[in-house]
Amino acid sequence: MKIVALLLAILFICLALGGLMSAAHGTDTPSVVGDLVISALLGWVAISLWKKARR
Repeated sequence: MKIVALLLAILFICLALGGLMSAAHGTDTPSVVGDLVISALLGWVAISLWKKARR
C-alpha cells in the first residue's frame, strides 16, 4: 500500500506543478485564480499522501 500512496503522491505533485505552469501562462484573472486554487488543493493531497507513504 505504501508504494501506491507514493506513486499517487508523485502523480499529484506533477499535476500541481502543471497547474502552476498553466497559471503562469494564464491570460485572464479568473483562470489564473482557478489554476492556483486547484494547484494548492493538489499540493495538499500530495503532501498528505507523502506523509501516509512515510508511515
